[in-house]
Amino acid sequence: MDNHKLLAAKAHDWSKQVIKKQTRMFFDFFDPAAQDKIADVLKEYEQLDFAFFGGTELAERKMLCVFPKTDSVTEDDYAIGVIEFEKKDDITHRDILGALMGIGISREKTGDILFGPSKAYLYMKENIADYVLANLTKVANHDINPTKADAATIVVQEAQSKEFHIIVASMRADGIISAAYRISRAASLQFIKADRVKLNHQPLLKQAKELKEGDLISIRGKGRMEIVEQTGKTKKGNIKLTIKRYV
Repeated sequence: MDNHKLLAAKAHDWSKQVIKKQTRMFFDFFDPAAQDKIADVLKEYEQLDFAFFGGTELAERKMLCVFPKTDSVTEDDYAIGVIEFEKKDDITHRDILGALMGIGISREKTGDILFGPSKAYLYMKENIADYVLANLTKVANHDINPTKADAATIVVQEAQSKEFHIIVASMRADGIISAAYRISRAASLQFIKADRVKLNHQPLLKQAKELKEGDLISIRGKGRMEIVEQTGKTKKGNIKLTIKRYV
């Protein structure tokens, strides 16, 4: 069973649990693509409602709550904990994920990882926060001293990005990845075959996939980029694109 079918099957199961128990139930954190898939399933159940919340209004990864139509849920009902620690300049999002996996925390139990001017903030299920506090002592060879954060006082930096221009022969994914990341076409194909590339939070399976403005591409280990705008064509008919790379 592929991941989409498995997620749909789980969503049906969660719905049946809530119907049987007639009480709200909270589940894991999900990325935007999974949220859309889950929503498609839950909309089939007229007696149920659902909501996603990730700890902040702008959260990308969000926790699911399913509840009877006769009930309601507010942001305060979500049991989300936030842990903070002083961040060294060279610590990355990937480093923190690796450290969490190293102490047995799966991605589904955690929400966004955000950075402030001097701190990193980890959103997670509240019931694992104490375990993380006791066991997350090192990130990327740096000793850390995590503490619980007050969500109301968190100051987050806007994601740093840089816009630049590329020229491609077509809107094929492999060609755009090659030009945007300055790697060979063969290397971009290898990333896709190795399941390291996501398009709008879903695995990119075909190198010939036609991309469009607004598409978000991420390559594990190389970061994220967005196709901002198609600005025209060259005299030879190649396509001019404005790309935004997140750093």
